[in-house]
Amino acid sequence: MTGPQAQPLLSPDGRFYWDGMEWRPVVQPPVVQPQPYYQPQAPVYPQPMAQYPQQPYYQAQQQFVGGHSNGAGTTAGVLGIIAVILMFIPVADFGGNLLGVLAVIFGIVGISRANRIGGVGKGMAITGLVLGLIAVLVSVIFIIAVYSYLFRGGYTFTG
Repeated sequence: MTGPQAQPLLSPDGRFYWDGMEWRPVVQPPVVQPQPYYQPQAPVYPQPMAQYPQQPYYQAQQQFVGGHSNGAGTTAGVLGIIAVILMFIPVADFGGNLLGVLAVIFGIVGISRANRIGGVGKGMAITGLVLGLIAVLVSVIFIIAVYSYLFRGGYTFTG
């Protein structure tokens, strides 16, 4: 039979149809409701409460007060660190002693300059002064200990 298709037999309430063997539920596609157009709203920020005052902002301390810097303090710190490192090396001990003396001199100059320009670089100058003094003292003690061992009564150089 190749005739026109027959309409399925529906139940009186329209929820079931007869497929020729049994009643089956009518499956209808879900009805899609059109979505309303979305218009973005401007964000609403809460207003600060009146009883709490605004907190002050932290301002960083300026390193260069009035265009001044303390190069002597920085030099003292760097020379002091190098002198402390060199004081433990036996051959470079004399260089550590010299750099320690320079660190002490630059440290004193850096502290006096820091006092004149408002304290810029004073910590580095103090660090260089202290490390320079430590390097000089330990280097001198090390040199005295080594030469006293070498030149004591029973030791002779053979060559």
